Amino acid sequence: MSKRQRLQAISATLLALSLPALMPQAVHAQAASFPNKPIKLVVPFPPGGPSDTTARSIAEGLGKVLGQPVVVENKPGAGAIVGSETVLAQPSDGHTLLMASNVISTGKWLFPRMTFDPLRDFRAVAGVFRSPHHVVVSPSFQGQGIQDLITMAKQQEGRMNYGSGGSGTMPHLGAERFKQVTGVGLVHIPYRGSAPANTAVLANEVPVHFDIGFSVQPLMKAGRLRSLGVTSLKRSPQFPDVPTLDEQGLKGFELYSTFGIVAPTGTPDAVVAKLNQAINQVMETPEFKQRLETLGAEKIGGEPEVFQRMINDDHQLWGEVIRKANIRLD
Repeated sequence: MSKRQRLQAISATLLALSLPALMPQAVHAQAASFPNKPIKLVVPFPPGGPSDTTARSIAEGLGKVLGQPVVVENKPGAGAIVGSETVLAQPSDGHTLLMASNVISTGKWLFPRMTFDPLRDFRAVAGVFRSPHHVVVSPSFQGQGIQDLITMAKQQEGRMNYGSGGSGTMPHLGAERFKQVTGVGLVHIPYRGSAPANTAVLANEVPVHFDIGFSVQPLMKAGRLRSLGVTSLKRSPQFPDVPTLDEQGLKGFELYSTFGIVAPTGTPDAVVAKLNQAINQVMETPEFKQRLETLGAEKIGGEPEVFQRMINDDHQLWGEVIRKANIRLD
């Protein structure tokens, strides 16, 4: 080996040895300069829905903490696929995020032919909150609780309908799990959103709807809809007289619509950590706590791993429900 070759080999070795030491410095520098432009928070559903409400409840405060505007952008279509692909098409630098709902866990089961895998291609940043559902009926409904609903459904031998805000939504999947747990026959009637489904219950087009709590609570407070039960293990502070399904004999039955923020998997750990810290800071503000109380929702918060475990657990739970019900949307 010539002298020049020996020097080149020594230089290459020294560079390789120095890279591990330099990499943490580069990562920290990247996190220190983040964000250096406005952040886009993509909502894969139309304005006004639960995901949109969640995104807007946190975007303003997050922008103040991070020192850059956080712009909510609605990209609806194909069961959240359009919005998800929009985020995945951007650089994985933390400046484009996805407002995720349970679809992050159910999407691959419902749309097996989608071109990406939500669990593989996204990573959790922070859980925001989750909301239990209410099993709502019109005031004229004859039954008083969940066991009455079960009895009536069995008497009708599979002819009782239920409404939902659309195929593959949590009201749909929650009702299908209810059917599997109780053995009753109910026929799914999908509507184009939560509001039309509740209107159908009010008009007695369908007798029951498993709707998310913060969507249905104004109608409940006005006495226009009545809840047979709430799908959390503890009673809702907003409706302490409404018993849980667990109390009414369906032990351990839970149903939540869950919302949080995710980023493409390639987003650096230090950037995710900075976003997570900022989101948790916003969730401790009086304004956000008041928002949660108004919505009747439960804060998630914590490290990214908390939300990731929820995503993974929901993936297993709803995958089994979807498989048994033979639900496919593509």
